Amino acid sequence: MSTLEPICVQIAALGGQGGGVLAEWLADAADIAGYPAQVTSIPGVAQRTGATTYYVEVFPDKEPDGKPVFCLFPDEDGLDLMAALEPMEAARALNLGLISERTTVITADKRIYSTAEKSVAGDGAVRSDALIEPLRRAARDVVALNMEAVVGRTGGQGNAALLGAIQASGVLPFTDDDCRQAIRAKGVAVPTNLADFEAGLMASRGGGAREAEALDGLAYDEAPEALEADLQQFPKALRPIVGHGFARLADYQDSAYARLYGKRLAALPGLDPDGMDGDQVEAFGEAAKRLAAWMSYEDVIRVAQLKTRPGRLATVRGNLGLNEDDRFRLIDFLKPGREEVASLLPPGLGGLLMKIPSKGGPGGIKLRLATSQPFAYGMLRLLARLRPWRPKTYRYAREQAAIEVWLAAVSAALETDPGIAKRTAELAVLARGYGGVRERGLDRLENTLEGWEHRLKEDAEGLSREIDRLLDQARNDPDAGIAA
Repeated sequence: MSTLEPICVQIAALGGQGGGVLAEWLADAADIAGYPAQVTSIPGVAQRTGATTYYVEVFPDKEPDGKPVFCLFPDEDGLDLMAALEPMEAARALNLGLISERTTVITADKRIYSTAEKSVAGDGAVRSDALIEPLRRAARDVVALNMEAVVGRTGGQGNAALLGAIQASGVLPFTDDDCRQAIRAKGVAVPTNLADFEAGLMASRGGGAREAEALDGLAYDEAPEALEADLQQFPKALRPIVGHGFARLADYQDSAYARLYGKRLAALPGLDPDGMDGDQVEAFGEAAKRLAAWMSYEDVIRVAQLKTRPGRLATVRGNLGLNEDDRFRLIDFLKPGREEVASLLPPGLGGLLMKIPSKGGPGGIKLRLATSQPFAYGMLRLLARLRPWRPKTYRYAREQAAIEVWLAAVSAALETDPGIAKRTAELAVLARGYGGVRERGLDRLENTLEGWEHRLKEDAEGLSREIDRLLDQARNDPDAGIAA
């Protein structure tokens, strides 16, 4: 690198991730070290999940001949370092031609999904590996940081850990202590950020970043120890997703409910612990994923459980960049309606309530709960403790009945064609949403699956085309799919 050229760094983040603070740390570290530098904020959407971009140029000569001239934004093939707190943002830089063989890329490996991805019914997410692999082919070096593993907690911003990884890359002419002084000078959550900086520094210098253990680009939770024996009845290729289902459902309800999940999967025809062909593994994997998601449907008990989860307030505090002694108020907006009330009642009473004609339009009681305060938190905590009551409710009976209809269709398809079985499992996408939307979706799914086994025997090819049509409609025109 010629000393007549600045070192060019782009930082990409989402609103609330601390990208601006990271850029300021770099500029402050340059000033502390005695190098001329300039930082620019490129216009973006500086709110939660909105893209924000920062550009830093550092002149690698402490005593240049004359005043350096800096640019406000990078040009094509102009980056020495690309640092991203979301891999999609690094991929955008690659698409713009900013990343080349001269560029070192440092990115978090965990996705925060965009609105466009979330709005697709089913799975519209772009996986991390699909973004990171093209970066590896184009850039000089790529470091993919598993931020949660590096900093040892969930929900943290990760910007200080990313600063540590940037320093470890050796692209910038700073010392480790220059960066530490920059963190102290900024005065934002200094103890936490210093600890995260050291973690990022150590992880990157210890043979590359610690990356998440993943399958197909996704990280899976391990099955609870009490359910490990149940997991062994499944082929090795299926254990990551099934184990994740066990973990999710044990947390959602209890171990007995997680075992029900395992029994349902084990009852599907064709399961062979000693090995299955690729099409069968794909079909069973899809069924395992959809079943776990469906069995952990979000009723009001689950919502209360998630909103009173230990560590939630600490996560929010970290996302906002607050110190432990800073005060804040967290407001949750809820709107329970007839469906939510019915979901907590016994099946008979809940069914009667649901038969009462609706007046139309969005209903429900608008609530603003200050869940950072004891009273509102206590109310939700009491609601979360109703988990043992859940199996006796109208909503539970309704969901389990629909699940059995769907599982019967998947079983019939597995005996005919694994490809059709996989797409039959995907039809669980119709069981989505809340309140009236979900009720109509369940009705449509049950009507669609009526006589499924007979239709498979009579016209499997025609049924396959109908499945494709239903899935396309559900993903691309969901309102029409539910209303039909």
